[in-house]
Amino acid sequence: MTRCFATLVLILVPVVGLTGCWQSGGELGQVTGTVTLDGKPLPEAMVSFYPEAGGRSAHGVTDGAGQYLLRYTGSKDGAPLGPHLVKVEVGIPMGEGDSPAVRKVPQLPAKYNTTSELTAEVKSGSNDIDFELKSK
Repeated sequence: MTRCFATLVLILVPVVGLTGCWQSGGELGQVTGTVTLDGKPLPEAMVSFYPEAGGRSAHGVTDGAGQYLLRYTGSKDGAPLGPHLVKVEVGIPMGEGDSPAVRKVPQLPAKYNTTSELTAEVKSGSNDIDFELKSK
């Protein structure tokens, strides 16, 4: 019985350790900023950072002042270090169901979302990354 227990411990300890490393996703930089459209704050916009190296993306939603805070997971703020492709989208349904409430939202050019030209570099520590978008 002791031999089985020792074998089980030898197998499980490395697996549990690897699981913790995999979930942590490496070092994160804290990312906040402001998104404006034609010089005015852009509220309720989804800001998404996609690491160029691949892996989990980070997202945030702008408030009434156009300010956002990126979240990596439900319990971790930030984004992985390194270069990112950034997308800013508006009019994204935030609730459940297939029929979101209709609301007037500004249209953003594709260069900010579907064919985004936005990039950002996330460094260790705090990052303040603003985006000044133009409707035309």
